[in-house]
Amino acid sequence: MFLLELFYQNTRLNGSGEICFYPVVEKGEQEKSGRENSFTKECIKKWTFLSGGIESTELLKLIAVPCIGYKFLPRFAEYLDLFDCSESDCTEENSCLKAKPVLLESHQIRHSPRDCHATVFPYYASGLKIVKHGKVVKFRADEYQYTPVEMPKKHPRMGSGIREHFILAYGSLWEAHSGTDCFDFSQPDYRTVRLLSLFTDDAFLTDPIVFLQRLHYRMLKGRKPAINTLKHLCTLVKKYFFINSDTWLDRDIDFKEQWLQLKIWQKKLLIPILDMVRHAMDASPHDLNPCARTGMLLLALPEKFCPKERFVDWLTTLDDLFPNMQFIVSLSNAEIVDEMPAVLTRSTLALLPCHKKQSPPTVTKPSKFTKNTVVLIDVDSRMPNLALMKLSSHFKQQGRKVVLARHDKWNIESAKEVYASSIFNFNHSLRRVASLRKKFGERVTIGGSGVDIKLRLAEEIELLPADFELYPELGDRAIGFLTRGCPRKCPFCLVSEKEGEVRQVALLDDLLQQRNKLILLDDNILAHPEVDKMLEEMVAKNIRVNFNQSLDILMLTRERAGLLKKIGSSNVDFKRINYSFSLNGNSNFEQVRRNYGMFYFKHRDNVKFICMYGYDTTLAEDVERFLFIRSLPGASVFVQQYKPVIGRVLTRNEFFFNDQADQLIDQLIKILFPQNMKSMEQYYRWLSALYFEKFGKFHFRLVDTIFRYNFRDQKHQYMATMKSRAISSSS
Repeated sequence: MFLLELFYQNTRLNGSGEICFYPVVEKGEQEKSGRENSFTKECIKKWTFLSGGIESTELLKLIAVPCIGYKFLPRFAEYLDLFDCSESDCTEENSCLKAKPVLLESHQIRHSPRDCHATVFPYYASGLKIVKHGKVVKFRADEYQYTPVEMPKKHPRMGSGIREHFILAYGSLWEAHSGTDCFDFSQPDYRTVRLLSLFTDDAFLTDPIVFLQRLHYRMLKGRKPAINTLKHLCTLVKKYFFINSDTWLDRDIDFKEQWLQLKIWQKKLLIPILDMVRHAMDASPHDLNPCARTGMLLLALPEKFCPKERFVDWLTTLDDLFPNMQFIVSLSNAEIVDEMPAVLTRSTLALLPCHKKQSPPTVTKPSKFTKNTVVLIDVDSRMPNLALMKLSSHFKQQGRKVVLARHDKWNIESAKEVYASSIFNFNHSLRRVASLRKKFGERVTIGGSGVDIKLRLAEEIELLPADFELYPELGDRAIGFLTRGCPRKCPFCLVSEKEGEVRQVALLDDLLQQRNKLILLDDNILAHPEVDKMLEEMVAKNIRVNFNQSLDILMLTRERAGLLKKIGSSNVDFKRINYSFSLNGNSNFEQVRRNYGMFYFKHRDNVKFICMYGYDTTLAEDVERFLFIRSLPGASVFVQQYKPVIGRVLTRNEFFFNDQADQLIDQLIKILFPQNMKSMEQYYRWLSALYFEKFGKFHFRLVDTIFRYNFRDQKHQYMATMKSRAISSSS
């Protein structure tokens, strides 16, 4: 992210004005307005120096405010002393009430892939209004005064995330942590730490000793980002700060001893640099060179802590360490600016790579469809939608053209006849269904289990073969039902109500259509009286099968287990053997263990038990079930959260937790499966939220487990979101 222009009004010290970060137009060239040519500009200034002391520092705050994020701006309310309080009758108590609101209108550019997707138009404008008591209000579309019509107006999400819209800001007064720094992202407002010293003098920066120790440890572990960063850092501090940093790469280096040997001025200059490196690595943990990322770095009066004779060297170090960062520096007076070397004052940053020049977004005209065209919409399927495939066969037999639209790619306003299928009744599915009904009205027919479990295809359509051409990604795989129905009548399941008793609905050859791989959607094929013959036919035809809805392990016999071993249950991509069973209760463990033993699975095998949670089990029962699965050789767990059937209310188990909740969670997080721990993470997150809702606090060991291996940098964002939801639900 770079800032291109900033327009401000009614500020305390600077009044109203603008700052442009494009390079100065050379003499002899025709001067053109940056606002009129924003999309044609090639570059911006890498270094911008603002002279004027506290007035220029106020400008840095104006620049920082749009980048803090609306969620955390209230924390800075007491520091937003930006109001024009020049009226003689303003008192300390009512100044905010009498002052005009501060208006901030900024033009920015985002960079993919960190700030936005590569296909997104990168330029945008953002407008904020700061009113009494530091409250921030977003601009309406008609309040923009300096933004070209073709520039999108956006209020990007800059909440607690630390990867996007990267900005660092530093004041001239701060202290470094000494044994009190936290590196596990457990602060819900972690993003604000990166800018706090600009607004207050009692902010703390990174503990230099601990950070160097952590960076060195990662280097020894062979992690490329740490290796590249530490080596580059060593080169620069040796060149500009006269520090013997060669020993920093030694295996047995003692950074505490090394730090104590540094001179005061060396420590003073290193602390903010190490803090910058720490935050760059936090925001880009997987980049080979995290410091090479784009972003903004604001420095307020750095000459106050940096010796005059070292000032240019310190800035040059930053320039080398962060080659793609936009620097904006406030200085005490213009004389310091005049002393800056040309290598800083004339350096620029390219806005976009030449091969990615983009034009403002244009409105896409909807496709034109004739009356002979039928549009089929796959609302939310995770795999090819069988009902739509049968509808496609039906309409193609009539000589009509069929077009498939998937998910939100619905540029089909002119369609005359639309059929949609929604498998789930999740919130996003319901929103899409509502959007379709609003857009097409009587032209659309919507079915599927997510809309109406009683609505079925006409019998003559149901009997048709599926049109595999509708989903070319199927390749050589077939998909369909041999049987429908299930005898179990589980209260949480819609199958018994929708499908009834088990019955055969198709022949194997009709499903295969000359193919030798089959995605079988049967609800409970092992419950059919003729299942042995069906399995024997699969073995005889030498086909591979994905039993997509899992197998009922309680319906197994030794003969059926032998047939299933010969068939070799595959995953949906048919790349590996994968057996799936369901286990939603705790009452048949011994029978499950006996039947499981019929397969003679080994620890290297890939077997998963699908377990539902959030319905009628307690935490103690969940832990007991997971422990049981872990005791089976080769078994892992795949968890699914209970979602109520249409027309039913989500039940809540008020006795889910007992007085041993903390001990049970401690026991839970020690259960490690060789596979599918990513699936268990979903359960951990659900459990963590339920625990916070029940007890009003975090179970920190559970939170640490969630972020132990993946997305550590998002831990603070998770905790911040949890707290904000609790506050909004209670208000």
